[in-house]
Amino acid sequence: MNRWLWLFLGAVGSMFAQDGMVSAGPRVSFLGTLLEFHRMGGVFMYPLYVLSVLGLAYVLERFVFYTFCQKVYEEDLLTLCKSPEKSLAEIKEEIRKRASRTATVLQEIVRLSLKRRRLEDLDKVLEMELNAQVGELQRGFTMMSAIINLAPLVGFLGTVSGMIAAFRSISLADQISITLVAKGIYEALITTEVGLIIAITINFFYSLFAQKLERFTQITMEAGENLIERIVEHEGER
Repeated sequence: MNRWLWLFLGAVGSMFAQDGMVSAGPRVSFLGTLLEFHRMGGVFMYPLYVLSVLGLAYVLERFVFYTFCQKVYEEDLLTLCKSPEKSLAEIKEEIRKRASRTATVLQEIVRLSLKRRRLEDLDKVLEMELNAQVGELQRGFTMMSAIINLAPLVGFLGTVSGMIAAFRSISLADQISITLVAKGIYEALITTEVGLIIAITINFFYSLFAQKLERFTQITMEAGENLIERIVEHEGER
């Protein structure tokens, strides 16, 4: 993922650099192009910068959390809990050795099954522990979702403000030219473009995290239900 992100950023940087060198005048630096871009965007670029920094911070935090912290799920645990060849004792022993979040939920079921042996009680344990893990995995999702919704709106507000200023300049001009009209509209649309770029970027990573969370929930729920069924059956045979 890191490689593709750097390639994307490099491509965007190249486009800005090439755009700055299109004119026949002196060569414009990438930094100069960005400063000019900022100037044309106006005051609404500042809240967009804040949203972009916040969004990037939450994305990086969640990326590190999902990638380098405790493993989220293990699909083979679901296969293990479904396996008729394995005894309940073997399944419990294998679960104790694992260190993923799915294993944490299953370990809690195994621990409390020594005291709670009814199906309803163990189902509540599964639900409570799963909700606790989901809550931790979802941390930051609300803020990312808010940024995804706010960035285009702030960008559009900047565009509306820019269009008002552009048409005011046109109304005050002695001579109206297509260049004057196009320049005002071009500058006004910059904030909308920036807002959409922020929203699309954050939404891309948000979707990846949400997909991983959904997969964790599905695997853990199914593995937990199979484990509970094995425990209840074992107790009924005793």
